[in-house]
Amino acid sequence: MENKNFDFIAPYYDKLVKLVFGNRLRVAQVQLLTLLPKNQRILLIGGGTGWILPELIRICQPSEIVYLEKSAQMLSLSQKQVPKDCPIVWVCGGEEKLLDLGQFDLIFTPFVLDLFPEPALELHIIQPLHSVLKPVGMWLLVDFFPTNHFYFSFLTKIMFTFFRYVSGVTNAQLADYPKLLSRNNFTLKHSKEWMKGYVKAQLWQKSD
Repeated sequence: MENKNFDFIAPYYDKLVKLVFGNRLRVAQVQLLTLLPKNQRILLIGGGTGWILPELIRICQPSEIVYLEKSAQMLSLSQKQVPKDCPIVWVCGGEEKLLDLGQFDLIFTPFVLDLFPEPALELHIIQPLHSVLKPVGMWLLVDFFPTNHFYFSFLTKIMFTFFRYVSGVTNAQLADYPKLLSRNNFTLKHSKEWMKGYVKAQLWQKSD
C-alpha cells in the first residue's frame, strides 16, 4: 500500500478542519460514544492530533486504547493530549500492523476509510479489522460518505486534490462503506448524519 503520511500538515490540521467544517466533524466523532460499552479494549486508527482521546477516555472508560497512527507528528501531538499514565499503547504505523495488535472489543475509525479506494479498503482494512475484532465486537465508523449533492461532491474533489499533494493520498472517490461492511459480516446498529448525509457516524457490529 502506498504511504499516506500527514506529518507535513500535522501542526495545521485542526485549524484547517475547523476552517472548512467548523465543529461539525468533532460533533460527529463524539455523537455515538455514549452508546459504547465501558471497559473495552479499543483500537483507534488515525486519531489525528488526538483531541478525541480525553473524550473517549472520559465517556468509555476503556481498559486499554491502542492508538495506531501512521504520522509520527500526529502521534507526538496526540501524546500531549493525555497524561502519561493513561492506558494507551502508542503505535506508529499503518494498515500493515493491524494483524499484530491482538484482539479488540471495539474499533474506532474517525475519517480514515476515505483515504482508501474501494478494493484496497476491503482487502487491506475491512477484512483485517474483521479478523482482529472479537465476536459481536463493535466498530464505530465516522467519515465522509458519497453524495450526489453538488457542493459536497465538489468539496470532496478539492480535498482529495489537496491531500494528494501534501500527504500522498491517491484515492479520488469515496467508497460505499455500508456495502463493504455488510458483505463482510457487519450489521448496522445506529446511524447519525450531518450535512445532508455527507458526514455520518455509524455503529456496526460483527455478526459472525
